[in-house]
Amino acid sequence: MVRWSQENIHKHMQVSSSDSQPLGKVAEVYEDSFLIHEGVLLKKKRYIPYSAIANVNGDQVQLSMSADEVNEKEWEVRPDYEDHLGDPLQLFYDRGHGIHDPFDETNPDRT
Repeated sequence: MVRWSQENIHKHMQVSSSDSQPLGKVAEVYEDSFLIHEGVLLKKKRYIPYSAIANVNGDQVQLSMSADEVNEKEWEVRPDYEDHLGDPLQLFYDRGHGIHDPFDETNPDRT
């Protein structure tokens, strides 16, 4: 398996599900996730956290979940601690995306 990092993800990469279904292309890249616009298999745009990536090979990103699982996730809004520090629902949502939690006292240095 090829090792990859966040820096390997860039616009226009093809994204597929674990069952090899084409989900679309990377539209935007952020420090915590990347955006795929809605398409044939995606019902709505999705901000995919890097933790959902199984493999990166060249210009291909393969996720660790099926197309149906991606559609079931409520990843329509990008996680954003900086603008929602006082919103407990947003914090819960962000934690589900594996985003750094400034209130996590058990792992304060996690980025």
